[in-house]
Amino acid sequence: MSPDKPVSPDPAPIAGLAAESAAWQGLLDILQDEERALIAGEADCLAQLNTAKLTQLQAVSGHARKRHAELLAAGHAADRAGMDAWLAQHGQPEQRARWQRLCALEQEVQAANQRIGSLIELRLNSTRQALNVLIHSATSQGGLYDHAGLAVAARKGTPLTAA
Repeated sequence: MSPDKPVSPDPAPIAGLAAESAAWQGLLDILQDEERALIAGEADCLAQLNTAKLTQLQAVSGHARKRHAELLAAGHAADRAGMDAWLAQHGQPEQRARWQRLCALEQEVQAANQRIGSLIELRLNSTRQALNVLIHSATSQGGLYDHAGLAVAARKGTPLTAA
């Protein structure tokens, strides 16, 4: 290498940022679909979304592991601070912008995951309350069924099919 030619910085830690950002965006899209399904009460599509979510999580994890290994190889910590330090030394403005977008996507994914957790907890509490009502009605005097096996209203004692 001639001494008058500048040495280009090692692009390794930033080489995969576009693919990693795409993986995070894909995960965010799946989480948004899951959130919509939970809000709409469409439990049937959650299993399929869960499979897609796990696949996407593996992709995100693979990209992050690769970036961390590249940062370590470049002599930096395998975390945000390490990436920021690498970008401060070697990064171009578009690379810094890509990294900031990736960090923003990660925060959006975390927020979506928190909302999904809250929705699931809300659904579980609602189901628990409904089960408690049924258990109470089944075990209290009169029960849910008459002697003929017909369902009865909890308070009136008349068959529900008579309504």
